Amino acid sequence: VSEYARDTLVNHIGGEPVVIPNGVYVEHYRDALAREEWRGPEGTVAFVGRLDEPRKGFALLAEAFGRVAADRPGLRLLVVGGGDIDRARSRLAAAVRDQVTFLGPASDEDKAAALRTADVYVAPNTGGESFGIILVEAMSAGATVLASDIPAFRRVLGGGRYGVLFPSEDTDALAAELTGLLDDPARRAALDEQAQQAVRRYDWGTVATEVLQVYETVTTGAVT
Repeated sequence: VSEYARDTLVNHIGGEPVVIPNGVYVEHYRDALAREEWRGPEGTVAFVGRLDEPRKGFALLAEAFGRVAADRPGLRLLVVGGGDIDRARSRLAAAVRDQVTFLGPASDEDKAAALRTADVYVAPNTGGESFGIILVEAMSAGATVLASDIPAFRRVLGGGRYGVLFPSEDTDALAAELTGLLDDPARRAALDEQAQQAVRRYDWGTVATEVLQVYETVTTGAVT
């Protein structure tokens, strides 16, 4: 599904694997309905991932959000994912806890709605990702992506052409970039326009065609 996964396979097994990314039903996210009751008057941020899995980076976002939201009482954070919600809430500064909505392990529809509602999607993951399909889902929904600068995310975001990257595990940089995006809707709109073009690469209509082409190649070259 990525050059990273391909390199791992070649190094351990060999061969000439073909890279075909994970597919996304782009229209499912593009056409999702935003939930006005989840929207913050000063902006909405979203996060998707297991709360108790350190590499998903919720603790980093909790710290950064506390700084950014301290002076923005109308800013909201939507959190989608399983785990210990009480423990996750305790990671937030007490002053901003009421600005965070924990949706738990939401349905696909609620996840799509959360991404559609968000102005900025934050992916603070620290590593261990071979692709980053959630970034594609967020871009499809129209949320500007702010992601840690790990290899998988850098590839999906075109090195920063389709979203904003920050140094992994740097909460100061995360807070600064989040503030900048929230304050600059024109920049978000420009990034979103580029992202909408980029996500076509991952739509199932494109991906399925590539899969079929591989099967056709194998079938044509098969010995009968």
